[in-house]
Amino acid sequence: MRPGGRRPAAAGEAGPRDTAAPGPHSAAGKPGKDPLEPIEAAVTVVCTLGVLALTLWAVLAVFVDGVGFYLPDRVCVADPSTSGGGTATEGMFGAGPGVDVEARPTFCFDGSTGQRALFIATTQLVLLWHVGALVMAWLLIRRARKHGPFTRRTVRGLTLMGRYLAGGAVVLHLVEGLAHGVLISHATDYWGYARLLDATQVRWWPIFIGLGLLTFARLIQLATDMREDLEGVV
Repeated sequence: MRPGGRRPAAAGEAGPRDTAAPGPHSAAGKPGKDPLEPIEAAVTVVCTLGVLALTLWAVLAVFVDGVGFYLPDRVCVADPSTSGGGTATEGMFGAGPGVDVEARPTFCFDGSTGQRALFIATTQLVLLWHVGALVMAWLLIRRARKHGPFTRRTVRGLTLMGRYLAGGAVVLHLVEGLAHGVLISHATDYWGYARLLDATQVRWWPIFIGLGLLTFARLIQLATDMREDLEGVV
């Protein structure tokens, strides 16, 4: 061995290339924090509460009258774009001097079977949409846990969920607006489709979250391409 040189590795000794470097989620040999743990814990808690609530509802539907899935006897639909007031309204709510009361009507009527089915479908559509988002989030977490976050499978899952949230919010607004329009037009002479043009009735948060997921999916795609290029070079 030359002075100042490096002693050759003996047989059975690991050379410089055989020593594994610490992973990206570790520091000083200690295991790093799981990046999927926060969202996985939140989804697990929500799923658990949902299963418990569904189980309780099923038990009550068997032993308690009036609990369960059934068509309502009357259809009640509110029109957020219509409001009114007057002396009768102010007296009804006990308004003080100089106080104006503005009330928004809720139309209730004995609808046909089709109208009652349309009413219950629109009220349950939002719940089904939220359940679908929760199931997709759970599947996305399992996919990232199994194949890794920086994979094309994860990118496809993020893209699909982003489109589901953003596009689903728009479709949900249109369906609800049309269904409420049909019911309100039956109950009153007013034009019942004003909800379609009311921006306050749009669910903006899932639209922005969906667009954010689509952007994040593109970033993960770039990171995945870079990782594959580095693996090809090494």
